[in-house]
Amino acid sequence: MRHPSKSPITLRATLIGIVLIPFNSYWILYLSYIWDSNRPTSLALLFNVLFTLLVLIGLSAILKRLRPALAFAQSELLTIYAMLCQASVFAGRDMLQVLVPLMGNGFWYATTENEWSQLFHQHLPEWLVVGKQEVLRGFYEGESTFYLQAHIQAWLGPTLIWVGFCLVIGVTMLCLNVLLRKQWQEHERLTYPIAQLPYEITRAASNAGDLRVTPHLFFNRRMMVIGLSIAAVLNLLYSLHQIDPVFPTIPLYRSFRLPEKPWSAMNNPGFRISFFPFAIGVGFLIPLDLGFSCWFFHLFWHFQRIIGESFGWRGAIGFPREMAQIRGVWVALFLWTLWMGRAHVKVVLQTVFRRGWVTSSLQHDEGEALRYRTAAIGVLVGFILIIVFCIKAGMSFWFATLFFALYFAMSVTITRIRAELGPPAHDLYNAGPDLLLTDALGTRRIGNRNLSVMSLFFWLNHLSYRAHPMPHQLEGLKLAHQTRFNPSQLLWVLAIAIFVGALSAAWGHLHLSYQVGLEQARSWYARAAFNRLAGWLYNPSETSISGMLYTAGGFGFAVGLLLLRWRFIQWPLHPVGYVVSSWWTFTGLWFPLLISWIVKRILLSTGGVRLYRRSIPFFIGLVIGDVIVASIISILGLIFDFRVVYLSW
Repeated sequence: MRHPSKSPITLRATLIGIVLIPFNSYWILYLSYIWDSNRPTSLALLFNVLFTLLVLIGLSAILKRLRPALAFAQSELLTIYAMLCQASVFAGRDMLQVLVPLMGNGFWYATTENEWSQLFHQHLPEWLVVGKQEVLRGFYEGESTFYLQAHIQAWLGPTLIWVGFCLVIGVTMLCLNVLLRKQWQEHERLTYPIAQLPYEITRAASNAGDLRVTPHLFFNRRMMVIGLSIAAVLNLLYSLHQIDPVFPTIPLYRSFRLPEKPWSAMNNPGFRISFFPFAIGVGFLIPLDLGFSCWFFHLFWHFQRIIGESFGWRGAIGFPREMAQIRGVWVALFLWTLWMGRAHVKVVLQTVFRRGWVTSSLQHDEGEALRYRTAAIGVLVGFILIIVFCIKAGMSFWFATLFFALYFAMSVTITRIRAELGPPAHDLYNAGPDLLLTDALGTRRIGNRNLSVMSLFFWLNHLSYRAHPMPHQLEGLKLAHQTRFNPSQLLWVLAIAIFVGALSAAWGHLHLSYQVGLEQARSWYARAAFNRLAGWLYNPSETSISGMLYTAGGFGFAVGLLLLRWRFIQWPLHPVGYVVSSWWTFTGLWFPLLISWIVKRILLSTGGVRLYRRSIPFFIGLVIGDVIVASIISILGLIFDFRVVYLSW
């Protein structure tokens, strides 16, 4: 047995996770796709999964009283949590909810006027898309059913191929995480803030021999109950007011639309004051310097927009070109991560390429989910399969290699950001390899076929950095090592969760679309891919000198901040705050983070670490209270067909 000291993952936990995934996926789809509300996968801590975990903890408490042997162990709860997190990402607003429409949008919205059929239809492989108008009509107009033979036959092949691609992407990331885990968890001792909440609320009893969860040891804290009650009342009043305005409410957010220049420059992405208990609670758990960096840099982005508008730079040269800057920042963070872990990278390479499989591996990768050599082979095979897939679809070898090398580099960067600092969101909108490559190479040099096939990966690199698979995987491995359950088995369980999650999300999307019609819900995300593609093909461009200069500026700014933090221990600004706070998601998060930062600063200044730790249950209560009420309201809305326009995130 590979891990004799590790608790095995039980078949019960795995089956419960598999059964819950389709319901979880449908819940996410309904909220995002039908309500266009709640943003269930826009934040790092997934509220739907946390609510399910709380329900299972409550069920375990009942079982402990009635049949103690049936109560869930902490490892079982965390296994289910990790599975649902992984499945939720693929079902989320930014991945399968864009991928499924992407298969048909290029054909449904093709007209004589836009000439899409002449521009790029010949470059889209038939085995990855659905182009029959009679099949697509019900999908876009609704009042139909997916369960017709013609519909199922048309969608089945492309859907299964894309689900298989999701599995390859996910497994490749799992292998990468195995290679990264020890450096970040054991050598650098990163804190994994997002993983700490599920760990804390599933902690075993103080008796080391009792592995059964005893929830009352955590939930009977008075401060936590107070926080939970405050958040629950605020969210309940706000939600009831959305359902029926006769209910009184306390406004949880207010958006400002400023018509006069230069202040109007803040209107995109927007300026908002919000009091979301969930965000305040999560903000209290992240490091003090990151909390400061997040709200400070969000305001600094607005300052740049105002300056650009005041001096006419915004119209003339696009200043501040947020997304171009962000590309440079994340590249700097990636290179810094490699530099900081250079010794571990050297050890991994030595372990992989030495001849003695056993003797070399036992020194460095004992206890890992996979041997380093096995994980490295997994990364290599996964990358080769991805490149072969792209070549088969019509993409050039050199371009596919560049695109996915950048994609995985960005994935590692986001995972590092989550492991080290745990920001409540990481909205790297339009900062992916697609625009980095078109800026650097120019669309003319890339070519029409490469651009067309790349547009089919719009779901991977446009918005999906808000809900990304790789950080959740590493947090699952962190929880496995922290609670000593079998990480090797966790890899298999997460791979199952990826497949079931992607498949159930695709089914749910098709089921709902043929009922209500994509045009009655939301379809602009995927349509944007082909609008952008048509623009590229109509107007081929060379290298964007201005775009690359902004990217270089972001790179230099990030390196400067990193060097200041390396030289001065107390330096308060972190480039992660700059990279995550530039766009829409943080318009609703910056003010709650300001509140939590002020409170945390005061507590640490007056009472030190002891007072801070005593206050943590109150802020965890804010998160839990918000999650419970929002989840119950959304489930009731799904059952009884009413809608809350915005819940508290």
